[in-house]
Amino acid sequence: MGKFSKLLLSSLAAVSLSGVAHAQYFKDKTITMVVNYAAGGNVDIEGRIFERHLGRHLVGNPTIIVNNVPGAGGLTAINQLGVGVGVKDPSTTLGFVTFNPMAVLIEDPALRVKIENFAMLGGLGAYYVTYARKDALPGAQRPQDIAQATSIQAAGYARSSVHDVRLRLMLDLMGPRYQVITGFQSIGAVNLAIAQNEINFMLTTLPGYETQVVPNLIDKGIAIPLWQIGLRRPDGTLGGNEKVGRSGVRFFEDVYFDAFGKVPSGPKYQALQIINEMMAQLARAIVMPPGARPEATQELRQAIKALGSDDVFLADYRRIIKEDPILTSGDEAQNLVRRIAAETGPDVKAALRNAVGTD
Repeated sequence: MGKFSKLLLSSLAAVSLSGVAHAQYFKDKTITMVVNYAAGGNVDIEGRIFERHLGRHLVGNPTIIVNNVPGAGGLTAINQLGVGVGVKDPSTTLGFVTFNPMAVLIEDPALRVKIENFAMLGGLGAYYVTYARKDALPGAQRPQDIAQATSIQAAGYARSSVHDVRLRLMLDLMGPRYQVITGFQSIGAVNLAIAQNEINFMLTTLPGYETQVVPNLIDKGIAIPLWQIGLRRPDGTLGGNEKVGRSGVRFFEDVYFDAFGKVPSGPKYQALQIINEMMAQLARAIVMPPGARPEATQELRQAIKALGSDDVFLADYRRIIKEDPILTSGDEAQNLVRRIAAETGPDVKAALRNAVGTD
């Protein structure tokens, strides 16, 4: 064997050993997964599916525990992760959080940390469905009847959360008299309030709609679906959930047209579209706090990516959520956040800031 060949093999061996060393960072360690909403809600349910399966793709199959930190529309947990509150080791801590692009786009003072300082490991997209109590709608109780409603009371999580802002943008565009009552901690609490006629309008992820809203409110005749929120494709068409579409739930744009005979437009609608695109691809962000070691970040990125071809994980997700996961890689998630921030113009930012206003 020549001298060059020996040097090449030695170099390859060194790289291989380095890869093995980096690929076992979590052996004999415990990982804490911080979820930014209360136990039993949509985010918590999805996070615990990841918690059950993620460890198999890490050397040593480490223990993963879930820590729920609700509050401020999800920002309490993100702020604590960012400044290190309750974080013993940033390299063994990750966040499974509802992502709030609003806080970044409008420079919300409630967000006390910089999102770019987090390591983006991956994400989970989601489609959304709105629903309302039947008795909240006048006339024939069709989805477009909400335009004539005089007392819509929508359930919010926090004034500046992406959830509350989308509610305001949609209701501003549709035109009913409404109020957003904020401060709810979970979708379970919201649905109970709807059943008790304390709230009458809500927006939730498709998994939350299928697993909680349909059996507890729709099937019991208390509420009806209004519209689904989809992702606008490059060719201008809307893409959403085919199953929901087959059940008769149309897109927001269709319901708007039924009510007003024209398509929605203007800065408020542009703002809604930007948020919808972000949430369709990154409703949940999986992040590590500032200071996490690069080898830990890389191993977790690879493990999350591997879940996309893990038949056991996919089967468990489908069994509970009733849908396939919409997985986003760490690189895709980071690029999406940067692109949306760069492409959001002043008129749209103004519409977003106005939508954060108090009722």
